Amino acid sequence: MLFAALGLALYFYFAGPEHTLPVGTIAQLTPVPTTIAKLPAGTDTLALPANAYLVTQTYDVAGPMLWPAAAGAWVVLLGIGLAVWLAAISQLSRLAFVAGAAAAIFLLMSLNMDLLGIFGEQDQYFLMLSIAVLIGAAFVLHAFLEGLSFGWRLVLFAVLVAALGALLLAKTRHPASFVVLHLAAYGTLAGAAAIALLAVWLGGELIYGLLWLNTQGATQKGRFGLVPFVLSSALLLGILLMYYWNAGKLAILPGVYLNPYLLLLAAAAIGWYTLPLREPTYRAWVPRQAATWLYVALLLVAIGTFGYASATLNEPLLQATRDFVALALGALGLAFFLYVMLNFGTLIKQRLQVHRVAYDPRRMPFYMMYALGIGIIVVVLMRNQFDLYDRARAGQYIQFGDLTRLQSEQQPDNLYLALLAERYYAEADQLDPLNARAALGRAALYQAKSQRQNEINILRSTLRREPNEKVWLRLAARFDQPTDFFERQQVLRQGLGAFPASGRLNAEMAQLYSRSSLPDSVLHYYGRATAANDADPVPHTNWLAFLLKNNQLEGARASANDNPNPKWPAWQNNTLVLDLLRGRYQQVADTKLAVDSALTVAQFAQLYHLGLAEAARHDTAALPLVQNLLRVQANDAYADQLTFVGGLQLLRSARPAPGFDQLEALATGATSGYYHQVLGIYLLERGLYASAAARLALAEQAGNTAALLPRAYALAWAGQPDSARVVAQRAIVATPASASSLRGILAGAILPAPKAARPLAQAYANAASTAAKDSKAAAQQYQKLTQADPFDESGVVQASDFFTQRQDPITAYEIMRRALSYNPESVALLQGFVLAAADAGLEEYATTSFAKLGTLLPSSEYITFRNNYDKRRAAHRAAVAPWN
Repeated sequence: MLFAALGLALYFYFAGPEHTLPVGTIAQLTPVPTTIAKLPAGTDTLALPANAYLVTQTYDVAGPMLWPAAAGAWVVLLGIGLAVWLAAISQLSRLAFVAGAAAAIFLLMSLNMDLLGIFGEQDQYFLMLSIAVLIGAAFVLHAFLEGLSFGWRLVLFAVLVAALGALLLAKTRHPASFVVLHLAAYGTLAGAAAIALLAVWLGGELIYGLLWLNTQGATQKGRFGLVPFVLSSALLLGILLMYYWNAGKLAILPGVYLNPYLLLLAAAAIGWYTLPLREPTYRAWVPRQAATWLYVALLLVAIGTFGYASATLNEPLLQATRDFVALALGALGLAFFLYVMLNFGTLIKQRLQVHRVAYDPRRMPFYMMYALGIGIIVVVLMRNQFDLYDRARAGQYIQFGDLTRLQSEQQPDNLYLALLAERYYAEADQLDPLNARAALGRAALYQAKSQRQNEINILRSTLRREPNEKVWLRLAARFDQPTDFFERQQVLRQGLGAFPASGRLNAEMAQLYSRSSLPDSVLHYYGRATAANDADPVPHTNWLAFLLKNNQLEGARASANDNPNPKWPAWQNNTLVLDLLRGRYQQVADTKLAVDSALTVAQFAQLYHLGLAEAARHDTAALPLVQNLLRVQANDAYADQLTFVGGLQLLRSARPAPGFDQLEALATGATSGYYHQVLGIYLLERGLYASAAARLALAEQAGNTAALLPRAYALAWAGQPDSARVVAQRAIVATPASASSLRGILAGAILPAPKAARPLAQAYANAASTAAKDSKAAAQQYQKLTQADPFDESGVVQASDFFTQRQDPITAYEIMRRALSYNPESVALLQGFVLAAADAGLEEYATTSFAKLGTLLPSSEYITFRNNYDKRRAAHRAAVAPWN
């Protein structure tokens, strides 16, 4: 059990800093233009643009975070220690039993379990019940069952402690996590007392260990004399004195500082060995077996307290107990050294095995050693105005502040809890002015209440106490607005002044300079960041993003090849952007994503780029995933982008109508010009030049000057050279670089139009062949085809003619009406719609379209069409006229 507890405490010691103050990353999305498709236009190409998103990352420090699991482990160790303690004291003599029972009662009182509302928060019924059950049972065993073995006693108290714990959890209205946090907070001083008692018990053990080293040889020649013992003891005591003299900091090696807990651990190991040897000093009060179990109980509680304090970074409590351990080991060690010299100095000089009789003195009694050592401790504490006790109380107030802050975050409307948590932290600050942990708690409180300036102020005051890399990172993260460039720069410079080798601070500075026009500074700090920690993905991710943002594709490719790591999601996303910019759509489309229901920023960006690559390849494999993630409320922040990429995939698939509808629904507000441009470019791909020109005109009206170039080509291909020249001139004014591309349009040259895309051309051909054999099956095929792709002019006209021949003018009319809503400037569709309306007797619904044809058709063609229209209308009227 002791080794398991020690292992758990060591785990909390190393994991505590990252769990309590975890360093996380904040992802930012930076748009860069990329091309999904290119449409040939003479000597130039028209691009279907889209924004790719580079992911950059900055650091932030969260917390202080609570750790219910660590609190639970402390409570379990406390419960086991209490059970062992009660089982042991039930075997003691009367006075020793009373002293042990009093210690247990004070422990139970300190936990304030009644505040959890078991039988009401104002009454102490649970405390009285606990005392009655545990102390009463101990008294019964002590007074009436002296012969009961220790094993059965331990089982009994383990059951009783577990039963009280189960009752506590069952009756309280708080969750188990809050209960253990409450007990751990209120048990802080009791745990500190356990460490203090352990340090006092083991105060002379290190000197005894040196005595054993000097006198344990089998022969006199193998033993050291008095001088080595004195020198080694003086060295140990001198180290402890220097530690206390330097206010708790002593460098043993460069960057390695003395930790008195390591000395206490060594003393505990020696103490376990010397426990039987010390029996003459305590057997009048405590039997040897009971002493062993009391020692185990004390060790369990002390180890648990150290582990939980480390897990929560409770520096005031840790510093107080470290300093007391050093003081106790120094004072009692000095007293034990004098005790050994007075009693056994001559024997040591004779190189006898003094360690065997060290606890059986002839001159100075052993208790005098304790009286002297404890006297030195008391004098030093009084001289320092009991500052260690104040620090321990500060540690407890930090626990209270954390616990109340948790309640405040759970009840954000309860201002009282927030003020109470702030007051607890203020008390901790007052008791320990050098305490940074309480200030971080207040910063978390201000962050939860969105009090940015208060948070900045408290973080600055924290840094005035002592340099702290995580506090620099957290303060820099608060200056996250575009106007905060110089404030963030100043904070990072100060941080690097204190921690020049910090990889995180250097990476932050590199990312900050990437927003400026100082590429050399970016490279400098990027090099320092990777030299400090090459395994950190943040500097590599940001460097790749910097190269891509500045269109340095070759440098980006080299960087991506130098640091391939698919386990870095943000870095992996930037490599996808690199492939998109290089036109390697297949490589992006082959990406396998393991995304959760709630997307992170990097996961969203990867999914988005996968969708763009599939849209470029006319693929929809990722579309079901996109649609499923759109239904998750947590992804609402990405709803527009996911809708866009899903719509773009559909638009460039064999069923573009739903995609067109989705993108048109997005064409509102400030970004409407872009979506109109995307739809216009698609209409150009399909050879619908007049409708494309109209759609691109909407993009221009929305302020998107990039739509002028494709609109000029659309007008030229639609047979409107004069309008094309006017638009081309505006395009050159807006984008002078486009002058060379538009030279042909300005000269009035007839430009060859690209071949129109017909994704379902073969399907329409199959439907035509089916019509000769099975008109019903062909009708179903035509219905599906026109629903999926109303942009195929010849296919829609073919389907309309089919239904007209089947004497189904209503279906023909509906097909033409729907196709016309997507391609409103098509002369063929306007003519088909007007004629279908005449056949269906719905000519009043085609009045506007009929009038529009008068403006689009030459006079001769319009007259011919009108004659045909009149004939169709007359035929319909004759067919529906009464027979008489």
